[in-house]
Amino acid sequence: MSDSKTPDACRIGVAFIEAQVTMLAAYASLLSDWIERGAAPPDLTKAQSLLARKRAHPEAHAHSEDGTPTKPQTPDAAFSWPSFDTPEKRIAFAMIVPCTNALLAVAEYFDIHRLSASRAPEVQFLMRLRDAAVNGNVFRIAADEYMPHAAYGGLIVDQTLDGTLLFSDGVRPGFIEFGDTVGLLRYLTKLLKSMQSAISAGDAG
Repeated sequence: MSDSKTPDACRIGVAFIEAQVTMLAAYASLLSDWIERGAAPPDLTKAQSLLARKRAHPEAHAHSEDGTPTKPQTPDAAFSWPSFDTPEKRIAFAMIVPCTNALLAVAEYFDIHRLSASRAPEVQFLMRLRDAAVNGNVFRIAADEYMPHAAYGGLIVDQTLDGTLLFSDGVRPGFIEFGDTVGLLRYLTKLLKSMQSAISAGDAG
């Protein structure tokens, strides 16, 4: 595990975040017709060929981690796609998980490489979104909690958000939208590039 900020950590972080953004955009494009117009949802049976690509053999796993025998596993149930009557509910179902995953992955990267110690408002904003994501999509901020300034694009995370949603659940509004997630991640790549340049300049000096 890395314990310091390095130009390489910044460079790899940029590539990592850009890949997250690309996959978010690809995912959104695949589901846009379903989200916006209620068109036919994806055919989940088409995933079977990729799901079949695995190296583990769960059917041969007859013991739990502590050595206790287990019952034979039952076949996996078929995946199902729920139906929703509004675009708001469809986008909530479709986008909360991938957006949350991207935020968690990038925040973890920042933590591992000690980049989360930065007092840049956008980095603190990311870490606060991470906290809400792991708290069931809800901000939990105590009234007396010390908070470094956490902001991005005119949005500010402070104690007034306590108990509110990070992303809309399709009924109640959320603090940010899908585009805010992508915008924040794109900004963070610019920030990492500037940090990389600053670290490299320091090494050269």
